[in-house]
Amino acid sequence: MGKRELLLVVVFVLLGVGVYQVTAPAAPADAPGFSLGRLMDMAKAQFHGPQARRTVARTATLVPGAEVAVLDLTGVPGPVVVEGTDRPDILVRLDATLGGLDAEDLDKQEKALTIALESAGPEARVRFGHDVRGRRLRLELRIDVPRRLKVRLGDTRMSAEVRGVAGLDLKDYAGDLRVEGLTGPVTGRYESGRAEFGDGTVLQLKTESGRVRLERPASVTLDSERTGIDIIDAAGPITIKEDYARMDIRGTGGPVRITGDGGTIALRQLAHALAIDATRLTVDAEIDTPVPVTIAVKDDDVDVTLPRTGGVNLEVAVTDGDLRVPDGLTPTVAGTKQSVTTAVNGGGPLVKLTLERGTMRVRGRSGT
Repeated sequence: MGKRELLLVVVFVLLGVGVYQVTAPAAPADAPGFSLGRLMDMAKAQFHGPQARRTVARTATLVPGAEVAVLDLTGVPGPVVVEGTDRPDILVRLDATLGGLDAEDLDKQEKALTIALESAGPEARVRFGHDVRGRRLRLELRIDVPRRLKVRLGDTRMSAEVRGVAGLDLKDYAGDLRVEGLTGPVTGRYESGRAEFGDGTVLQLKTESGRVRLERPASVTLDSERTGIDIIDAAGPITIKEDYARMDIRGTGGPVRITGDGGTIALRQLAHALAIDATRLTVDAEIDTPVPVTIAVKDDDVDVTLPRTGGVNLEVAVTDGDLRVPDGLTPTVAGTKQSVTTAVNGGGPLVKLTLERGTMRVRGRSGT
């Protein structure tokens, strides 16, 4: 809204107040009269933010029964820090910054600010109550939980750190996230933001937009749409079903399988079996040691660098496209199909590359 429009709104409000003061029935004797100053104070609070602030702390504890396996934090606003500990109880510490017109306004908000823990069946839950009268509440939550519990997050945009618990379930989670030291898997759905997962993570996740980074994960299973994915030094298998994702994988500790449509993938230090079956996926793969590789792509470009040492059996076929191979190899041409079948450095695991409509480039380590 521009200054001119804002001025018109103020003028109409003042005219309306004036008409009301003239035509309204008489107010009770003890009721406060009309005050232009109070009206302006209220307007300032809305346009310029709170005039008074206060920091408030709350705590809640609960000793979960043996049947409780999950701490449900869905709907709880962040930022949240969850730490797995050896203590037998759940401890929640809330620090909130309230903003209002004056001390009386803050008193009402402070009275309405509550936090509690309760359990029912296999789940414990944090109950959070507040009345900020349309203003955004600033708060931080720190939660200590027994290590045996899993944690559930989501249903609101937030930021969170989770460490040392038995697992994490994401329910349409949106926001920044950092996870490390879990003894169980990360599951569920991640919608947007930036997520980082530390050593030993077992990831079984559906993602939609955002960016996901994993360092030394135990295993990765992703169903990802329009997501940036960085995986560094995985210790186990990687399986990704993707839709226009951008993938960067450096270092492998198990087989890699990629399927989907659209996007890009860059693989470095590939030392385990690779299988790619995709359409409109740009592939750039460097094979570090001789391993079985199968790449089948349609309607895009593929660039593969062969191992520096050791041999492979190479089978390459390109239909309705362009094939470029290292010096010394001559493609066989049959109609719109170009192909090469040869043993490189004495042969070894099969490297089978198939492309329809695009450019295939096969390189030795010294280039072509």
